[in-house]
Amino acid sequence: MHLTSHDLRILRLAACDGEGRLGFFIGEDGAIALVGRGQAVPIPADESLPKLEEMGLLSRELSRSYVLTPEGWDALRQTTPE
Repeated sequence: MHLTSHDLRILRLAACDGEGRLGFFIGEDGAIALVGRGQAVPIPADESLPKLEEMGLLSRELSRSYVLTPEGWDALRQTTPE
């Protein structure tokens, strides 16, 4: 599967946290929004979360958060210029 720019934005947001953790909440309209460390404005999850989970790059935790998997960290390193 191909990673879109929005997918990469979500992975980068997770990487801002040392543990690769992303918090989320569900808005009144039922849309999921993601909040990362130091992020003032939540970003919409859109269709990225199911895809990133299916690809094994993020996993859902019980505490209303997602966390980068080892594969997610690797994918992010491969797409981020040094």
